[in-house]
Amino acid sequence: MGTKERKKRERKRRKNQILDAAITLFQEQGFEQTTMDEIASQAELSKGTLYLYYNDKATLYQAIKKKALDFLHQQFLKSFQQDMPGAVLVKDMMLTFLDLIQENVTFTKAMLLYEHINEDEPKEHSIIEDCTHIENEILMLIIRAIQIGIQDGSIRNKQSPKIQALQIGIQMQGMLQFCITNTNTNTNTKGAQIMNEHDISLTELMEQYLHTQFNYSE
Repeated sequence: MGTKERKKRERKRRKNQILDAAITLFQEQGFEQTTMDEIASQAELSKGTLYLYYNDKATLYQAIKKKALDFLHQQFLKSFQQDMPGAVLVKDMMLTFLDLIQENVTFTKAMLLYEHINEDEPKEHSIIEDCTHIENEILMLIIRAIQIGIQDGSIRNKQSPKIQALQIGIQMQGMLQFCITNTNTNTNTKGAQIMNEHDISLTELMEQYLHTQFNYSE
C-alpha cells in the first residue's frame, strides 16, 4: 500500500472516529449541550486535530446526516439483491427506514437538519451536495422498486412511479418529523395519544398507508 493510500485510509478512520464520538455525545447530551472539546476528548484526539476535519458542530451534524443517508442507501441496495416482488421490496425499504429513525434519535435529527448550517463554509456546501446526491439516489431506488411492482403486478396503481415515489418520500419526511416531535415532548402530542388509544405503531401506520395508496396485491 502506498503512502497516499495509507493517508487516505487514516483520514477516513479519523473521520469515523470523530463522527462516532459526536453521535454518542449528541445522543446522550443533545446538540446544544455538547462542546467541541468534549467531542475531541470522546474521540481521544486533540481539539486541533478535530478542527482539521470539522470546523464546528454544525458541520459535524451535517456529516452525521450523510452517514445516516449512506447507511440507508446501502441497506436499500441490499434489499434489491433479494428476489422479491416490487410491492414487498418497497415495504422492506420503508421498514428499514423506520427502523433507522426509531432506533437512532441523533440520525433522525441530523437527517432533518439545515438551520444550523453556515452557508459561507465550502466544506459544509460539499457535505450538503453529497447529501443531496445520496437523497436523489435513494429516491431513484424507490422509483425503480415501484416500477418493478407495476411490471410484476404486485402494485396495481398505474400512476407514474415517480409520483408514487414522491408520495412515499413525503411520508418519510413526515415520519422523521413525527419521531423528532415526540422525542422532544416525551410522546405527549395528540398524534402520539391517538396512536396509543388505537394501539398502533409507526410501522403499522406505514404498512396501512402503502396498502391503501398503492393498491398492493401481495
